[in-house]
Amino acid sequence: MSISQSSSLSSSVVFRSRRWNEPALPSASASCLGVSESIKPMVCPAHDDCESAPPAPAMELPVVLKVRKIKTKKPKEVMLGICGGVGPAAGLLLHQLILQNTDSTGEDQGHLNVCHFSRSEDMTDRTEYLVYAANSSFDATDSDSDSGSTNGDMSCNYVKEVENPACGMARTFAMMHAAAAAGRARLVVGVPCNTFHAQPIWDEFIRRTRNASCVHHVHMLEETVAFIASKLPSCKRVGLMSTTGTRNSRVYHDLLEPRGYTVLEVHAGAMQQELHESIYNREWGVKSTAPAVSSRSEANFHRYTLHLREQGAEVIILGCTEIPFIFAGKTHFAGCLLIDPMMALARAMIREADPSRLKPADSSSTPNRASSTVCTTGIL
Repeated sequence: MSISQSSSLSSSVVFRSRRWNEPALPSASASCLGVSESIKPMVCPAHDDCESAPPAPAMELPVVLKVRKIKTKKPKEVMLGICGGVGPAAGLLLHQLILQNTDSTGEDQGHLNVCHFSRSEDMTDRTEYLVYAANSSFDATDSDSDSGSTNGDMSCNYVKEVENPACGMARTFAMMHAAAAAGRARLVVGVPCNTFHAQPIWDEFIRRTRNASCVHHVHMLEETVAFIASKLPSCKRVGLMSTTGTRNSRVYHDLLEPRGYTVLEVHAGAMQQELHESIYNREWGVKSTAPAVSSRSEANFHRYTLHLREQGAEVIILGCTEIPFIFAGKTHFAGCLLIDPMMALARAMIREADPSRLKPADSSSTPNRASSTVCTTGIL
C-alpha cells in the first residue's frame, strides 16, 4: 500500500470520542483497521495540567415507589334526635333546654346538631292506649292483633283503632335514623313524654328500633331518678304529681321502689281526679292556658305540693310536662326540691353526645316557663 493510499484511508476513519480516563484501544485495533501503528491514542491536549476526572457513575434504573394514601378516620358526627309529637310543644321545650345546658363557647358552631321530628297525627293518645291495655287481655305490645277479650266494653276491632303509640313513634324514628345515616352520624334519641315511658309503650318502641345501628336511646324517667340521686343522695321519700294515666301505669314506682325510694302521691280518688282535671280542663287546666296559669290551677297544685310535703316528701317529681309552668321556673317549693324530668332528659342527651359540652348543673339555669313564648297545649 502506498503512502497516498494510507493517508486516504486514515482520513476516512472516524474515531469515537471517549472519556479522558477511559483506557486506550489496544494497538491491534488500529492494525485491524489498516491504520499505521504509529498513530497514538487520543490524549487530552493539556494532559499535563489536567487531573484525572472521577469515574462516571454507573447508570441506575429509576426506582418506582408506590405511595399508599393513609386515610385519616374522621370522628363520627353526633346528632341529637327529639322524637316529638307527644305532645307537639314538648319537643320545642326539650330543644330549648338542650340549648340552655350546652356549653357552646358563645358560638353557633358550638351547639350540637339536633334533629326534631314532630308527627302528632301519627301518634295515638298514650293514656287512652294504656287504659285500653289495662282493661283487655290482648298482648299490649301487639297493635295488629285481632285476638283478645274486650270485657264487653269495646268491640273486638277496637284494638286496631287504639294503636300502640310505639308504632307511630317507630315510624318517626325510621325517618330520623335515615337522616342520621345520610350524614354518617351517631344518633342520641329522647322522647319528651312521661306516659310514653310506660312499659307497654316504651318496651315496644325499643323492640321495633333496637336493631338500628349507631343509636343510643335515653330513658327520660331513668335519668330523672339518677338526677334525684345526684342532687339529693340522702333522699328516700319522693313525691309524684302526674296524670292519672302515668299514675296507674306505675312507671315511676317501678323505677324508684327497687332503688329503696318510697313514692308518695295525692290521695287516690277525688284528689287525683282533681289533679288530673287541673291539667286537662279545657277552660282553666294548665294544658289549655299555658304558658299562662289560671289562679284555680295554681292554687290546686300549691295545695298538692303542701299535701305531699306533709306526708314527708323530700323531693317532688313534676310528672307532667305542663306542671312546671305552675311554679314559674322555681326549683324549690315548701321546702321540697322540684324535679323536672325534661331537664334531666336534656342534660342526659348532651352528656351522651359530648360530655365536654355539658354545662355544670349549677350553671344551667332552669327556664322560666311561665314567661316562655312556646305554647304547650297538648303536652303529656
